[in-house]
Amino acid sequence: MNKIIPKLSFHYIKDTELDDYAKDKVTRINTVPAFAAVNPSAAQVENKTIDYVKAVVKSDDGNKADTALKKQRRMELETLLALQAQDCARIASGDLALYLKSGYDAKNTKGSPTGELPQVTQVALAFGNNIGELKISWDAMADARNFTVQVFTNINNPDGSVIKECIKPKIGRSKTILSDLPSGKDVFVRVRANGGSRDFGPWSDVTEKRVP
Repeated sequence: MNKIIPKLSFHYIKDTELDDYAKDKVTRINTVPAFAAVNPSAAQVENKTIDYVKAVVKSDDGNKADTALKKQRRMELETLLALQAQDCARIASGDLALYLKSGYDAKNTKGSPTGELPQVTQVALAFGNNIGELKISWDAMADARNFTVQVFTNINNPDGSVIKECIKPKIGRSKTILSDLPSGKDVFVRVRANGGSRDFGPWSDVTEKRVP
């Protein structure tokens, strides 16, 4: 069975176009019974789209804080959309015609890793260049498609205390930035690889750091 790989080119979508992109996915998914239990749900994407649109309108005043909020809301919406596309691919289980009814594009139906992905290793955190930023890196994993990064505040309840979840491309040992974190607060971070025969691998060991 061929594996569906979602195609998400958010960097080509302008701020003023992202809300229409998201609304299209909400409308399409709501019309397909097979996607009724998709996670994140159409309702979650719809609510986040509303938050994003409000932030875009508010950012028109040129205020730096409002512009930063718009960027944060865009990242949150993009993350929800990416996770939803991946779950639509999981639900479709190789049925490309069904997957395309979600409104998401597919890169191809071949070439995705077929084996199980291992645990992400050597996750490291360092201070970023700005307040509220941490730099994160981990060991390269050639078979992964991309990675999910979770930042949470309660090590005993990761899923219930997530304050940021984002999709990151393959970065090897180079660092990528986690921004807009609560300054002065201790946070916990874990990473997992996406792709493979079981969609994603196990979470990495948890790494802790105080946000500058």
